[in-house]
Amino acid sequence: MSHRKFEHPRCGSLGFNPRKRCRRGKGKVKSFPRDDATKPAHLTAFMGYKAGSTHILREVEKPGSKLHKKETC
Repeated sequence: MSHRKFEHPRCGSLGFNPRKRCRRGKGKVKSFPRDDATKPAHLTAFMGYKAGSTHILREVEKPGSKLHKKETC
């Protein structure tokens, strides 16, 4: 097997760069559709969140598993 010096496949996706903490915890709506008074009230925007550099704890509900009724990341 030869030694690789210059060419090699990328390690990871560029979709997850830059790898840093988010500036604000809550999402921000950047634009709203024009208001039409003839239509009934409905959802007009969705707040997005940066998923990286956060910790999520959840409780596992799997009978028979070692993690049953325990918190996991």
